[in-house]
Amino acid sequence: MNAPTATDKAAKPKHQRMGVSEAMDLAAKAHQPSLSGRSLLPEFKPFTPAADTEPSEPTKPAAEGNRDIRTVLLELIDENPYAPREVYSPEVLRERAESLRANGQYEVIHIIPHPERPGRFMIADGWTRVTACRAHKVLDALAAQVHHDLSPLQAAWLGYNQNESREQHCDLDRAFFFDKMYAQGLTQSEIAKKTGISQTQLSFYTAFRKLPEETLQIIRLNPSRFPAYIAQNLAKVARKVSEDKASSLASIYSSNGQSVNWMINQCSLLLEKEPRSPQKQKVGKVFRYSNGVLRQKGAQFDLSIEIDEADQEEFNKALEALLSKFAKHAAPSEPATTEQE
Repeated sequence: MNAPTATDKAAKPKHQRMGVSEAMDLAAKAHQPSLSGRSLLPEFKPFTPAADTEPSEPTKPAAEGNRDIRTVLLELIDENPYAPREVYSPEVLRERAESLRANGQYEVIHIIPHPERPGRFMIADGWTRVTACRAHKVLDALAAQVHHDLSPLQAAWLGYNQNESREQHCDLDRAFFFDKMYAQGLTQSEIAKKTGISQTQLSFYTAFRKLPEETLQIIRLNPSRFPAYIAQNLAKVARKVSEDKASSLASIYSSNGQSVNWMINQCSLLLEKEPRSPQKQKVGKVFRYSNGVLRQKGAQFDLSIEIDEADQEEFNKALEALLSKFAKHAAPSEPATTEQE
């Protein structure tokens, strides 16, 4: 076998996995004291096993450095309410189950002691494997690292940072996770700093929550096809054209394999056909004469006319008589004036 070349050593994998310790550091930074008291769960208290209590066999720690590695029954693991991932398509679960059945578990999942239910655990990272094993009856227990110093919110950030190195992590998952963080008091600016995603891009993720439920269900079945900017275009179609049009377009795009450009163009075409608000028509009339024109705009009359010199005196008298009947005299404080050119 040939030794690896300098080029091989320099090459970087497409998806570079973040180390657990690095992810934990980021998760710890993500947890801010200002969020305490806002959690849906009670205040987190680190779990400390009693010195005189021997853990049961399924959760007995293994000696591996300072890490608490256990084999944990799946029935003892609960979901994290701040989970960074919610989209589990049947295809993804089936593939993960087949992999576990054929190859076994090659990477530990990450859990924390459940803050409300003694003897149980809450997931930090690895819920896909737990769900796949349950759905397809592959394994009854998984090797897990127990983190005793993380709150549920910190555990969720640990899972988020791990998921960012995985292809299955999609914009729909990110959108749901960011909404949970907004609900916990984080601002868009704070999330941008934690994730490295610009605030402009973060605003695109909010489009998912504006989609009709039928469209969201279509996206859940094939989430990798729907990045945030596609969701933003569909949200515009749902709002400005119709929800049915948005759902129909999403279904065609998801199942028939059209390109992203096709999708964007279809949205643009629908938005261009949007009926514009009718402009108010100006109420008015125009009377044209051989020597001038009279324009009426509502209650206003504008006269522009040329009178022969021989008829000017008669015209002036007639005009004065007309104005004396309809024109309003100026108030005493605003005396009428005669303008000269």
